Amino acid sequence: MNSMTPLLNVEDASRSLGFYRDNLGFRVDEDFEHKGKLVWARISLGPIALMINTSEERTARGARSSRETYDDAVFYFTVDDARALRKELAERGCDPGPVARQEYGVDEFTMRDPDGYELAFGSPIPAGSPVKVESSM
Repeated sequence: MNSMTPLLNVEDASRSLGFYRDNLGFRVDEDFEHKGKLVWARISLGPIALMINTSEERTARGARSSRETYDDAVFYFTVDDARALRKELAERGCDPGPVARQEYGVDEFTMRDPDGYELAFGSPIPAGSPVKVESSM
């Protein structure tokens, strides 16, 4: 095996692409349109890559009709500063959860993408900071 790129089946590839590009800073590496509508894209941010694919089944049933969330898998992004990113995402109109300081030395928060996929963001607690578990917005 040489690499792995998660493929997210979504209701609307254009909407999902906008979310990842405009809120998280991903860039479009490749895309494919069918009948003038975006149906697939490969996006990346540094070493991270995702594929977004419009699923006919998902579109037919609606993004949230049969499954509100995806708890079986979480897309975990390691970031420089979870608290700063959480603030930035909230200012952009996203709905990130509170930052929680974990006893294993990481500040983390989660949020959902437009199709309900769970995204987690974590950064190492800065050296010299107390590891006392706490939660804050």
